Amino acid sequence: MEALRARHSMKPSRRVSITSIMTALALVGNYSLVSIPNVELGSTILFTTAFVFGFPLGITCVLLMSIIYASFNPWGGFIPQIWLAQVAGWAFMVAVGALVGRGRSGDSNSLLFRLELAIMGTFTTLFFDLITTLGYSWAFGVPYLAALVTGIPFLIIHIMSNAFLFAAVTPGLNSILKTHFQFALWDEQMELIQEISEE
Repeated sequence: MEALRARHSMKPSRRVSITSIMTALALVGNYSLVSIPNVELGSTILFTTAFVFGFPLGITCVLLMSIIYASFNPWGGFIPQIWLAQVAGWAFMVAVGALVGRGRSGDSNSLLFRLELAIMGTFTTLFFDLITTLGYSWAFGVPYLAALVTGIPFLIIHIMSNAFLFAAVTPGLNSILKTHFQFALWDEQMELIQEISEE
């Protein structure tokens, strides 16, 4: 198995194309719901990206998406402190997604799995909002506690919507990605498994 891991790697062209697609999806997820404060689909797509493809590809999507979104943010201009906080929050989400997705097998549409996703959506979004509030506090010199208290209604909306979206969207998106990209990702791996089994 170690030999298999050492020999198998995604081709650069495939990595670039999948990264581009998932980054674009995350951006669409953010822009499509921009009229509803603190409801966004981008975090769910980033989480699912890492769940399916692993942390390296997930964090690359985070960096690309965050740069583009911060540069064309409908809520205001680029603020470095807030951008750094958002990157840290999304990085935590994709780290959790990659950890949960590693070697996972079984029914990804089960009620138990959807409940797990809702819980993960709750806690990763809580972390995201706490750290982005810190970025806001740092950028504008507002006391952290004051910024946190005044933002509680938006925090609740964000947590509840992401808990729902993680549970509702991730299983279906996971199935679609694995169906459409299985040969791009795992054809070489399956060949190597077959070679090892024949030896």
